[in-house]
Amino acid sequence: MNSPITSPSPANPLALAAAPVAGVGTTATIVGSGSFLICSTDGWIHPGGMEGYFVGDTRMLSTMFGLFNGAPMQVIRSHPHDECIEVLGIVGDLVRPDLLVTSSLSISEARLSVDLEIANLTNGPRDVVFDLAVSSDFADIFDVRRSERPRSGFVGTGPSEGDLVLSYENGGFRRGLRISSNHENEVLRDGIRVTLDIPHRGRGKITITGIPEGARHQPLIAMGPPTATESVFDEHRPPPAGMEHWRLVWHRALDDLKDLLIADPLDPTRITIAAGSPWFMTLFGRDSLIASWESLILGTKLAENTLDALADRQGIRVDAITEEEPGKILHEVRTGEAVMRSSGWGAHYYGTVDATPLFVMLLHEAWRWGADEDHIRRLMPAAERAIAWIEQFGDRDGDGFVEYGQAGSPIFTSLSNLAWKDSNDAVRTEDGEVAEGPIAMVEVQAYCHAALNALANLRERFNSADPEPLRQRAHDLRQHIDEAFWLDDLRCYAMALDGNKKPVRSVSSNAGHLLWTGTALPERASVLMPRLIEQDMFTGFGIRTLSSENPAYNPLSYHCGSVWPHDTAIIAAGFARYGDHDGARLIAEALLAAAEPNGRLPELFAGFDKADQPTPVPYASSCSPQAWAAGAPLLLARALLGLEPERG
Repeated sequence: MNSPITSPSPANPLALAAAPVAGVGTTATIVGSGSFLICSTDGWIHPGGMEGYFVGDTRMLSTMFGLFNGAPMQVIRSHPHDECIEVLGIVGDLVRPDLLVTSSLSISEARLSVDLEIANLTNGPRDVVFDLAVSSDFADIFDVRRSERPRSGFVGTGPSEGDLVLSYENGGFRRGLRISSNHENEVLRDGIRVTLDIPHRGRGKITITGIPEGARHQPLIAMGPPTATESVFDEHRPPPAGMEHWRLVWHRALDDLKDLLIADPLDPTRITIAAGSPWFMTLFGRDSLIASWESLILGTKLAENTLDALADRQGIRVDAITEEEPGKILHEVRTGEAVMRSSGWGAHYYGTVDATPLFVMLLHEAWRWGADEDHIRRLMPAAERAIAWIEQFGDRDGDGFVEYGQAGSPIFTSLSNLAWKDSNDAVRTEDGEVAEGPIAMVEVQAYCHAALNALANLRERFNSADPEPLRQRAHDLRQHIDEAFWLDDLRCYAMALDGNKKPVRSVSSNAGHLLWTGTALPERASVLMPRLIEQDMFTGFGIRTLSSENPAYNPLSYHCGSVWPHDTAIIAAGFARYGDHDGARLIAEALLAAAEPNGRLPELFAGFDKADQPTPVPYASSCSPQAWAAGAPLLLARALLGLEPERG
């Protein structure tokens, strides 16, 4: 329904929202319950860019703007928080304003709330007409990021039981947003109107709520945290003894992990963790597994839930579009419209080769940290299927290594690299050129080595099958990795093997993961560890993804010279595993210094040397918060304190 419901506002808020706003040039991101809001620092959503309120991979609001008696408020202070944005503004003459407006935008249980407190500054009573103008393009999250609008569905606006409902339908895909007020309101063509009578020196309060809906005006099941996040981990747990000086970064890590908790769409009572805000507020394979591993110091519930969610989606068939294969663990889950198009891959995409061994590793680690044994036993068949995938589908050419090819990627995703460094240019030769595939990444082989040992230990504990064949294969794989990847002259493992089975002779952070998994032979580890903290790799804030001596090095690249906190924390944990506690502490303290002044570690930051840039240089599009970055301090604390469970 697109016809007017009542007369339009005295001014056009949508037109005002599209106009430049004084003092607004930056945005704030608010995360909550698996949904997120990107708005301008004036507290409104302006059209034409990436701003919006997103739920279930769909932009529910693309414009939101308010007028007070036909005039916009003028911002005098804006204070963005992780959970809300608070704005103080005035309406009327700058010298003697009529109204003082305090607004707060927040998300709770996937509902958007706009809370306004309006103070009457005049010398008498005042009628205040508040008009909130809204619109939605219901764009898919992928289309927003690519600045594309391939929309063919119907967008409608109309009243429903005194509320304004924005709706979208395209075939069987439906989304909607119900907007209501805590006061009696008029429903306008492009928003709602609330009228208040505020006495002299008095205040009036308005709350506007946006409730996402699916088909037939039913509340959309959004991925959101439980009422008490203590059901997953204790968010108020203090840092371990001896780590009190980490208090700021420790509590920030717990807050960030809490903000990224999501409910599994297959089972809303099952709480797991999203990869990162804002664009990856969904279950991932690799990211959710590693973040769950890092947080085991807080308990095993998150790891158990993540394992359950991924096991429920474990591959059962061969599908060239989704890259699903029997036993494979998926890369990511999506619920928006774009993945359902003919060029998309549906709700589940399996384009990763490291999530499958990481699944087995986490299952074993969760057991070591005290997970319920009946729970672990139920997941054993999934672990067996994962190992079968490694040996049958992962090793495509029978050389003993898991590799992936450059050809045949889904049209929708076009991922060239299927390991954690998944940008198209991540795998570089010593000449700085992009290596040609198929590619066998060194850390993936290390994960497979660890997964074989992990399942062998679980087989032995649960008497489910003979563990010795797995232990022998793990032993053989470790030797095979050493023979194929170790480079004496570089004192490092090769980053990968290329399509000709030749080592990709680059010094990179990938090699450090062999310390974490226990894959590096002791004599190699003693050489590798000092190599990784030489000046071309260690910035003073963390370990670079690629040596600064490589021609392709760029400190502001995504994977060719930047620093990723989770990557650095994994390497520090590897140092501790091989007994270099001084090196582990050096790396850990450097990384924690990068978290100042607010205690947060972002997804990544630039790889400049600390001597040149005394504070970390942000990476422009880094996720913040991001799950495995938030979990990095927890892994560091465990490594430095030598916290290891008795099991295993």
